[in-house]
Amino acid sequence: MSDPAVQAFLRMPAIDPDGRWVAFVHAGDLWLVDAAGGVAERLTAHPAAHTSPRFNPDGSQLAFTSNRNGSGEIYVLPLHGGTARQLTFHDARHTVEDWTPDGTALYLSSEREQFGTALYRLDGAGGTPTLLYAEPYEQLGQLSVAPDGATFAFTNTRERWWRRGPNPFAPSEIWLGPAEPDEAALRLIAGPGPVAGYPALAAPYAGRNAWPLWAAHGQGLYFVSDRDGNENLWYQPLEGGPPQQITTLHDGRLLHPQIARNAGLIVFERGGQIWRCDLESGEVAPLRITARGDGKVTPVRYESWQRGFSELRLSPDGKKIAFVARGEVFADFADKEIDRELRQGASFRVTDTRARERELAWTPNSQALLYISDRHGEDEIYRYDFLTRQEQRLTHDLQPKHLPRIAPDGKW
Repeated sequence: MSDPAVQAFLRMPAIDPDGRWVAFVHAGDLWLVDAAGGVAERLTAHPAAHTSPRFNPDGSQLAFTSNRNGSGEIYVLPLHGGTARQLTFHDARHTVEDWTPDGTALYLSSEREQFGTALYRLDGAGGTPTLLYAEPYEQLGQLSVAPDGATFAFTNTRERWWRRGPNPFAPSEIWLGPAEPDEAALRLIAGPGPVAGYPALAAPYAGRNAWPLWAAHGQGLYFVSDRDGNENLWYQPLEGGPPQQITTLHDGRLLHPQIARNAGLIVFERGGQIWRCDLESGEVAPLRITARGDGKVTPVRYESWQRGFSELRLSPDGKKIAFVARGEVFADFADKEIDRELRQGASFRVTDTRARERELAWTPNSQALLYISDRHGEDEIYRYDFLTRQEQRLTHDLQPKHLPRIAPDGKW
C-alpha cells in the first residue's frame, strides 16, 4: 500500500501443500506471497472479483472463483505463466472447495439445482459437474478431501457463515462421507447432537463447527469452533474422543483456514490479516505482508462527455446555463470558452442521485433552479439555491408533474 497508515484488508488465504507459498484475496484480486511473509505479487488484475483460491497438489496451478463472466465461475491459473482458463459455464455461482489428490479434478459447491447448496465434482478439463451430495434447502460446503482421496469432510452450515455465537436453532455440522456418493455411509463428526441413523463422533455442540481440514496422516480433522466462547482451531481424532483445542485466541474472528499437509501449517484470516499456525511448535502469529499496487477504485473521477446532453436552459440574466446529462442536473457559465476552461473549472454538478432529474426552469432572479425528480417513486418538484447551495423539496403529493414554470415575480 502506498500509505503506511492504511491497513490492507487481506482475506481468504490458501497455502500450497509444501507450505512454501500463500495465496490470498486483496482488493478483489489474487496475490501470492512467501509463506514467511514479505512483499506480495499480484496474480490477477481484472475489474471482476476473485475469491476462494486453492492450490493444486503440486502447487503449479491455482483454482479460484470469479464473476468475470456470470455470477461466479471457476477458473484455473497456471502459476508458471499464462492466462486463466474458465472451467464452468452456468448462471449459478460456483465456489472452489478442494482438488482431488491426483490433481485431475476439483470439488465445488453450488446452487445449480436451485434448492440449496450442493457438492459436486468437476473434471480438470471442465464440463458439467457431477452431483455428489445434496439436501433440500441445506447449505453444504467447505469441503476438504482426505489424503487418500477416498473420503471427504464437509460442513452443513444452515445459518449464514458470517453469523457468530451459539445457535441451537440453526447450528452448523461437520460430516464425513465417501468420495463416491453413499448417503448411508455418512458420519456426523461435529454438531448439536446425534442425528437419527448418524451417530455423532464428538461431544454435542449447538454452535459453529466449520471448515474441516484433514491432518496429514488422515486420522483426524482440524476445524473451527466457538465452543470455548471464541472462534479457535480444534482437532478431532477420527477414532473418537473429545476434540482438542489448538489455538487460544480471545478476540476477533478466525475465518477461511487452509492447511499445508506436507508442512504442518495452517493459515487463516483474522482481523483483515493473514495468520499462520505452526502445528508442531504451536506458534500462532500474523504474517507481515505488503501488497503493493494501485487500487481499482478512483474516489474522484473527471469525465469529458461529448454526447447525452439535453434540456439546455439559459438563465434570465444570460450569464448561466443549466443542462441535463445522463439524468443529472449541471450548471455552468454561459460565456465559457476553451481558453477560459482551465481557469473556470469543470461544470458544477447540481444533483447526484440514482433518480432521473429533468424539465429545468430558472427563477426570474437567476439565483435558483427548479427541476423534477422521481427519487421518491413519483415526480416531485425540487428547488436548488445557488447562493446557499441547498436543495429544497417543494411538493409531497406523489402525483405526476410536468414542465414547472415560475411566475414573473418569482413567488409561485
